[in-house]
Amino acid sequence: MTTPNAAPSYYDPADVLAEVFDDETLADDLAAYLTCVEANVLAGFLDSTGRHDGAQCWLRAHRVGCNAPHRH
Repeated sequence: MTTPNAAPSYYDPADVLAEVFDDETLADDLAAYLTCVEANVLAGFLDSTGRHDGAQCWLRAHRVGCNAPHRH
């Protein structure tokens, strides 16, 4: 009898979150719906995980419709 492959013993939710949100298309589609604080926090999180280009994508996409671009 064979056993199914077990799930990895280590799962880093922060790494998965960063991987999912490091997406330019997602940023273009959703950034306008975030508040300035939310956009800054997400960009800071991505930047802290080494996903610098993703962070810039979110900020750039958010600034398009932002009434306070100086906050970013």
